[in-house]
Amino acid sequence: MKRLALFLGALFLTFSWLTAGETVKAGSPFIKVSYPVTRDFYRTVPLMGEVVSKRRVELVALTSGRIVSIRALDESPVKKSEILFVLGGPEVEKRLGSLKARLAALKKEIALAQESVRLKEKGAKIKVVPYREVLSAREQLLSLQAEFKAVQTELTTLRAGLQVKAPISGVFTRRRVSIGQEVEKGTVLAEVVDSQALWIKATVFLPHKIPLCGRYALIKTEDKSLMAKVVGVSPEQTPAGGTVVFLEGKEIFRNLAPGQTVSGKIILEEHKGVFALPGEAVVYDEEERAYVFVKSGNDFERRRVQTGLAANGFIEIVSGLKRGEKVVIQGAYELFYRNFNQIYKVPD
Repeated sequence: MKRLALFLGALFLTFSWLTAGETVKAGSPFIKVSYPVTRDFYRTVPLMGEVVSKRRVELVALTSGRIVSIRALDESPVKKSEILFVLGGPEVEKRLGSLKARLAALKKEIALAQESVRLKEKGAKIKVVPYREVLSAREQLLSLQAEFKAVQTELTTLRAGLQVKAPISGVFTRRRVSIGQEVEKGTVLAEVVDSQALWIKATVFLPHKIPLCGRYALIKTEDKSLMAKVVGVSPEQTPAGGTVVFLEGKEIFRNLAPGQTVSGKIILEEHKGVFALPGEAVVYDEEERAYVFVKSGNDFERRRVQTGLAANGFIEIVSGLKRGEKVVIQGAYELFYRNFNQIYKVPD
């Protein structure tokens, strides 16, 4: 503790000795000077998300049966009305056979009923058949015809239900069944997502509440970077405290696919073409005030500056420097602490 107290006291005295505006003679071969550069700085927040479709349609089995054919490959593009699944199996064949047999029987019954109506109408004309029998025969014929139509509709519906078609053009995805599998009516078989209506659903963790709608984001893939825009923010946070955002952009549906995982960053603030120095050019005192050393003849002047954003080893200089001034970019801390060991000796 004694050594630490002496060391901190020495630091305080040294900081007091190096006051703003003081010039320090150059005498170290390790000092390097250069002009400030201009760079772009961004304050960002990282994101992780997934490409999802704003329009997603489930493919549902319209009847019970066995999957006998799958006509599309997983994650492949499909067109509207394209047949994707075909159902069949013994139970389906049994239902089809039963309906066909019933239609055949009804055809014969209708033919007989039509003949009965014809004969009764003829008998009624010559007064040998009561008219009520004509009405009864006609009623029977109408009943048989209605039943025939109902069975025919049922057969048509069953046949149509054996083929599951794409309701929209898009990407065939999230298949849940395989060939040979028995399914019930209403079972979800797969999904078709609209590949032209994609967005990114992502989660970000913000240090404090910041408006995000309208801000741009940089999305990274294996081989390229894409631009997107925040178009929506969920009002509720995730259990881990994250904020869910939705991003759109023309480059998303051109380069990404539904279900693809992406990463990137949302740009919260951007400063373009501003003064910048390497990080080692800026030194800080005990109160975290920032200083640089500016070349002044054969000496160096310590000058206080206001810093801004930092990125890629550079720091933005908001104020304190003028264009054309040379700054120490290597050896700044050596100047800041020069003669420390000669004046203050720390006990062993």
